[in-house]
Amino acid sequence: MIALALVPLMLLGADAPRWELAADPEGIKVYRREREGTEVREMKAIGLIDATPKEVWDVVRDLENYPRQMPYTAEAKVLSRSEGDKDILFYSRLNTPLVDARDYIIALKDESDWKDGKGFYKVTWTCAPKENDSLVPEKPEVVRIRINDGYWLLEPREDGKKTFATYYVYTAPGGSIPMFIINKANGMAVPKVFEAIKKTVIEKRAQKK
Repeated sequence: MIALALVPLMLLGADAPRWELAADPEGIKVYRREREGTEVREMKAIGLIDATPKEVWDVVRDLENYPRQMPYTAEAKVLSRSEGDKDILFYSRLNTPLVDARDYIIALKDESDWKDGKGFYKVTWTCAPKENDSLVPEKPEVVRIRINDGYWLLEPREDGKKTFATYYVYTAPGGSIPMFIINKANGMAVPKVFEAIKKTVIEKRAQKK
């Protein structure tokens, strides 16, 4: 009976959009996937980083320094912290490729389960409700992004000496932009963001030696 019950579920999953390899730069694999109801594609990058999950986590969470560390980031500001820094409201303005300047306010949530060197670090985010716009009013020359969902997942490898990192994002820049440009811009940005985190972690580790 259990096997028969699983058959409908397997059939439903057979037609589900699959991740396809979009790029394979050194040390990183970038995937894309169609999303039902929209032509904007989900993006995901995975790779091994030569540092501990905690070292990578500290860079991912170093939000105020994103303008120095992350591509396209012109401004970054933490608007609020709550629940012992588990919940963060964050503003960022971007000078992105192929499109005009964009900004967004996102709500980040720490969903980590890490103890005694085991488990994982994870932060998820989504666009904050419009009522938070009053914290950083919209600028006439900057388009406010209203779709920005994603996460970083950091898992230990090689007895915790290295980190298997997954970066996922689904975002649309807003404005009147052709769909092929949106998907191309996302495809360019995702590996650059992953590489920036990887580079910063390795640089910080080298500075401690």
